[in-house]
Amino acid sequence: MGMALAALMAGCSAGGPGGPAEALTAASVSSATWLTITDDGAGPVTGTTSYNEAALASVSPNADIRSIQTANERKVAWTHAAFIDGTQAVQFFKGRGNKVAEIHGVSQHLTGPNGERIGMTMNQARVGRRQCRAGKALWRGMAVCKARGTKHVKLVFSIPGYEGPFNKLPSSDDLKRAELQRIVWTSA
Repeated sequence: MGMALAALMAGCSAGGPGGPAEALTAASVSSATWLTITDDGAGPVTGTTSYNEAALASVSPNADIRSIQTANERKVAWTHAAFIDGTQAVQFFKGRGNKVAEIHGVSQHLTGPNGERIGMTMNQARVGRRQCRAGKALWRGMAVCKARGTKHVKLVFSIPGYEGPFNKLPSSDDLKRAELQRIVWTSA
């Protein structure tokens, strides 16, 4: 087991709002970290970064920027994504003035501001129901939660096999099964 995973496991053992966190395993959550999304952005990419391939490639020395079609909560759009070592890591959405407005972390190889990783449960990420709202439009049936201690980072959780209702936050029992799908930074 890698040192990063051991440190992550130690950091989560105290638990969160729902009680003790379950143990993290190498099989469920990666220990390799390429990038951290914070209140400022993703690595050197922030709200002042120009929305062009060269500027976006600064996110990582190994980044390959490709155009993809993906969705944020409101719409499906063509965006740029950074692929690191062949794996899609982050997606960039363009905002006003041709600057980066939104960054979506979609790989287990990055962390959120509090060590959150894609694939974690809400308990592992130490997120409580009161920090969440029901997803809207394209994220209906998902929980959109504020990352602890941040203004610009949200955690988007989906529930495997969830069958509704989709017009309100899922029940506490359903949220226990929720898994982190995206770590989202927004400039506003």
